Amino acid sequence: MKKMHRLLSVMLLLVMALSIQAGNLSAFAEESTEEALPLTQTLPSGALDGGHFDGDILKQWVDAYLDENYWNHPGCDMTIAFWYSGTDETWFYNADEWLGCVNWYKLPVCMHYAEELKSGELTKESVVTGITLEYAMSTLLENSSGPSLYSLVTDLSEREGLNYTDVAKQYAGDLPDSYFTSEYYNNGYTARLMMEITKTLFEGGEDRFPFVLEHMKKSQPYDMFKRDWNIQSKWEVAQTHAADWGGEGDDLIHCTAIFYTPTPAILTIMTKNIWDLDIMGGVAGHFFALTEELDLKQHPERTAQASAGESAGTADGQGTELTDTTAEAVETPAQPVAEAEPVIEPEPVVLPPEETPPAAGTEAGPVENSAPSPIPILIVFFILLLLIILCVILLIIHKRRERERRRRRAAARRRRQRERELQRRYEEEEQEEYYDEEE
Repeated sequence: MKKMHRLLSVMLLLVMALSIQAGNLSAFAEESTEEALPLTQTLPSGALDGGHFDGDILKQWVDAYLDENYWNHPGCDMTIAFWYSGTDETWFYNADEWLGCVNWYKLPVCMHYAEELKSGELTKESVVTGITLEYAMSTLLENSSGPSLYSLVTDLSEREGLNYTDVAKQYAGDLPDSYFTSEYYNNGYTARLMMEITKTLFEGGEDRFPFVLEHMKKSQPYDMFKRDWNIQSKWEVAQTHAADWGGEGDDLIHCTAIFYTPTPAILTIMTKNIWDLDIMGGVAGHFFALTEELDLKQHPERTAQASAGESAGTADGQGTELTDTTAEAVETPAQPVAEAEPVIEPEPVVLPPEETPPAAGTEAGPVENSAPSPIPILIVFFILLLLIILCVILLIIHKRRERERRRRRAAARRRRQRERELQRRYEEEEQEEYYDEEE
């Protein structure tokens, strides 16, 4: 709502500027929109310096973004870890803060089973605690299925004698053993740890971890990081998330993803008590744009090749149109120059004002004042009418989006509550069956 108020304020300033001085309309409009431009519309100024990102400016931007959206207060936390493969640079924001979530370890568990698929020890049709491995991994990676995770963890313990915490550590990169405190063994994770695990997955790829990235690319096609339209529409994104909210404890929502831009990057965001998924999507959208800007500065040739590969046929057509337009643009300046001379020459030929020298000054004044005045008035009125119509349309769109967001959030909360209830019942039934078998 604050953004809408800002937009309306800018429009009112524009109308005032038009009524005061029509000649300065464009300059005033640019100044007003620049001052009122919300943080969510542009990359932070100075975030890129010589093709490398400035960590201090990024931190200031994240703080300001959370402040602007009223989420930077006690009890709410966001931790971020970002890695850009083009320069092997990393950036962290509270990335060593431990946040819990019982199903956040599903990614390393699936990576472990993917390696067993690769070695031939298991197949997709192998049965793990009553369901096939293919079903368990696909539903877990795409939909974060609690029963599927329970099946894999149970099989891991019974068949191999391993705990999921032991499995995750082997994919944690160069993190020392001292990093894994007691919070880790109590279902805790940090953004740095999950980024390292995701980086191991990225570097191993399908050769080492078959089946994992395939389903991560299908996960939550319009949610989590993919709530941002640019992330949906431009490059492939492999993401997986974990959520635990609506209960008695803290609301926890986490997501880690690989951006398959021409030079890929990894982003991990973990949140506590920030239940508005648009906030996470907004931060992800900025880092996605940052990755694209880094690509343009560090590896412009890769961006050009990727763009050409995506739309080769369209690119040819656009190239032809640009060439034709350029040719016309070259010709058009020559024509006005040629026509300008005859236009300028007749003006001194028409001498009515000069025939009456005494009245020339008096006539010139009214003529100059009366001729331009109707035009700016009409322009101001027309622009004012357009701005009013635009304001009404934006208000209607904003209200509809707000209603839709509330409806989606309520539906998502009900869906997650049902999933937790189903998971709880499933676990109780499994325990009852287990105790019945023992008796």
